[in-house]
Amino acid sequence: MEKDWVVLKIDDQRMWVSLTIKEPIGEEPPYFSPEFIESYLRENGITAGINRESVEALSQHVAYGKEIIVARGKPAVNGQDGFYQYTVMIEDSKSKPVINPDGSVDYYNSLKLAMVDKDELFAVYIPPTAGEYGYTVFSEMLQPVKGKELRPLRGKGFYTSEDGREYRACYRGRIVKNENRITIDKIYIVKGDLDIEKGNINFNGDVEIMGDVRSGLSIVTDGNIFVHGHVGGSILAAGGSITIRKGIQGRNKCDIEAKGDVVCSFIERCIIKAGGNVYADSILDSDVTAKQKIIVSSRKGLVVGGIVTGVQGVIVKEAGNETGVLTVLQAGIVQEELELQTALVQEREKLIETIELLNKNLKVYDNLDGNKRTKETEALRMKIFRAKVIKVTELKSVDEQLNKVGAAIDSARRDALIEVTGLSHAGIKINIGRTHLITKETWKDVVYKSINEKIVVKSGDEK
Repeated sequence: MEKDWVVLKIDDQRMWVSLTIKEPIGEEPPYFSPEFIESYLRENGITAGINRESVEALSQHVAYGKEIIVARGKPAVNGQDGFYQYTVMIEDSKSKPVINPDGSVDYYNSLKLAMVDKDELFAVYIPPTAGEYGYTVFSEMLQPVKGKELRPLRGKGFYTSEDGREYRACYRGRIVKNENRITIDKIYIVKGDLDIEKGNINFNGDVEIMGDVRSGLSIVTDGNIFVHGHVGGSILAAGGSITIRKGIQGRNKCDIEAKGDVVCSFIERCIIKAGGNVYADSILDSDVTAKQKIIVSSRKGLVVGGIVTGVQGVIVKEAGNETGVLTVLQAGIVQEELELQTALVQEREKLIETIELLNKNLKVYDNLDGNKRTKETEALRMKIFRAKVIKVTELKSVDEQLNKVGAAIDSARRDALIEVTGLSHAGIKINIGRTHLITKETWKDVVYKSINEKIVVKSGDEK
């Protein structure tokens, strides 16, 4: 907007206004009082955010041809989303064991559990804020966006205050966070060794043994197991993970199974099955199976004797030894999935047979003459029809499971690698999927992979 003495400029968002005073035409420069300038602004509808210091300076020290901001609006400030403020350390369920720079597991820090006491405050909900209103230079109000509420924490082992903002533990236990779910598990703590005097443990929650687990004893739990000492010829079964700080001396009498990871400094003469990964510094004469990977990559990182199977892969520092002890490294072997696939195929065939039989029976009732159709025959027909619907739904579910299992098998066979970062001794046996190889030479830093039904050996930097 332009007049004979000034150029008025308004921001497209109506958030600021500038004035540019023109060069005077006459010899005597005009005087513009602050009141005159503010009156001019108000005449143009500018009623908010006028900067009186800028107007005063413009009046007293006229800068011809220079654009001066004389009014600013205030942007709206959006509200802050609600959030949880945690007052104690909480474990992340997805965290992996702490790995040292040399590839070994830091068993000390891996065995540090996040604990809360009964009635201890562990989380406070900070509600969202409404934000602050803003305005344009035309006194138009700008509405802020209110912050979003968060859903209450879900899980078990805790209670909330009446206003729903404070979260406290129901009992002393281990606290773990998985996304928006908090779980506080009761923990069974054995001070010292688990021996015959203390007996076997069958517990619903986590178990922590401060010393050793002596031979002949068992620990069965749906939670996690933490052993600060050694494990002898024992049985350990966990619905979660198993961590053993000082290792296993199984003497061929140790059986360990976890649905999660197994973390252990050394594994000697035992059987291990893990639904997740297996981390160890060495494995000797043992049968170790992991649904994910087996990682033995510390400075020692030795696997000698036994059968080591990582469905998604195996990583070791050294495999076998100079005396040629039979050592088997396997990847992409999915025996349980193959068995499940076979069972699903058989179930599918039975369902198809049943559906075909039901269809034949339905056809009989559909072809009945009008005088033979009664309430009884119609009721029987509906009963058969409902049975067919159930079987068709079951068939669809089986097909979905077959597709999922088939994809897992194909992925394991296609992507699995066996990597030996140090010495791969002559005489070790490599099995990947349905392909096999017995090495005749000792190599250093190699990767074994199955390509076109044949195991190919590559150097480590080619993987």
